[in-house]
Amino acid sequence: MTAPRDHETPENPTVVVVGAGNQGKRRYYERLAALGARLVIVDEPGHWSLSLEAEVPGTRWAAAPVSGDPDTDAQAVLGALRRAGVRPGGVLTFWEDSVGVAARVAAALGLPGNPPAAVDAARSKLRTRELSARLGLPSPKARRVCSLDELFAAAADIGFPAVVKPEFGASAAGCVKVDGLEQLPGAYQLVRGVVTPEQDEIFRAGSGVLLEEYLDGVEFDIDLVLQDGECVFSSVSQNWPTAEPAFQETGLHLPPNHNKKAVAGLVELCVQTVQAFGFRLGVLHVEGKCTTRGPRVVEVNARMGGTRIHQMVEAVWGVDLIDAQFRASLGLPQELRPARQPRCAAVSALVYAPATGRLAGLPFAEVTPEGGLGVKLDIFGEIGQHVAGPDGTFATVLAELTLSGKNLRRARSLAAQVLRDPPRILPDIASRPALVCPES
Repeated sequence: MTAPRDHETPENPTVVVVGAGNQGKRRYYERLAALGARLVIVDEPGHWSLSLEAEVPGTRWAAAPVSGDPDTDAQAVLGALRRAGVRPGGVLTFWEDSVGVAARVAAALGLPGNPPAAVDAARSKLRTRELSARLGLPSPKARRVCSLDELFAAAADIGFPAVVKPEFGASAAGCVKVDGLEQLPGAYQLVRGVVTPEQDEIFRAGSGVLLEEYLDGVEFDIDLVLQDGECVFSSVSQNWPTAEPAFQETGLHLPPNHNKKAVAGLVELCVQTVQAFGFRLGVLHVEGKCTTRGPRVVEVNARMGGTRIHQMVEAVWGVDLIDAQFRASLGLPQELRPARQPRCAAVSALVYAPATGRLAGLPFAEVTPEGGLGVKLDIFGEIGQHVAGPDGTFATVLAELTLSGKNLRRARSLAAQVLRDPPRILPDIASRPALVCPES
């Protein structure tokens, strides 16, 4: 396929995808192929993405082992490309685990990309805090802790409330709010149990644990497109209140309806931060808060936002973030034409298990689609699956609903209609009281 006529991309450029991620990203690669890319996907042996070689036109696949060390893994990817005789025109990734590797591969091949030092600073939440402090950027205090004793010592400096969190990670996995000294042992044990490669491969990068100053206020996701170090597009999604103490996301909406001046200040800080870190191009996903002390950056992600955020941005603003990353990887100028006013409103709502037990049903009502996004429902839970409720701190996510409406009120109303009936949970058999047979 060739690129659309309104894009001046070379015909059928070869683009290396470092780390395909989960199966939900399949649509990313279908979109790249539709844009004219010939994909070479490099991932570890046995990865599901091997199937894309037969399913996405023009796609090749190559195997490279993954250790979690970006230098080692970059050399493995470069070796796989040499053996396959691949000479790409661009390198990219949409997968958090692979951002450092992709930056190193692009640098080694002399292709467009962001400096590995900038990507590494974003990848580690501790380095993000340390670099922000050196640059004079407002940032919460944070300390790495390797024992419970160190955690107590860090608490004396940082104070309460605070957050125990992994140094690496995504989607707030392993993040727990603590309000006093008595909560530290339980929180530390809980987070330590989560921060292992066996629980999530993202922790191959490291199993460090931080104690960080708690930020109040409203949280936002800020999606940026950079070209030659300048921000040429930004989109802001407003997060709904998280389910503390675990900070599990409940949903978000786009565009935001928060104080415009406060949101503009947060966007300005996000752009200033990524520029100061050394980012030059491509799509970045920054999370931040409008707090009572002003804007604060929560984390910088050297990649496009996950799940269906790209579809939400396209529905509301008419900007294709996948195309923007594609063009950036080839060193081509962006040709963005964002709408002056939102074309619709989009919401994303997460569905968690309301109780611990076995999933017996996931009822969803049908609604008539509105806006360019329509109604998207991603199901993660399986009937009969054991699920954890809020009593287990980290509840099991069962589904994610994404839809658009003509305005925010309408979009939220439609989402409420779809989710009007809660998931059905049955108690585990082992947890049911034993039946006592009457004496005969």
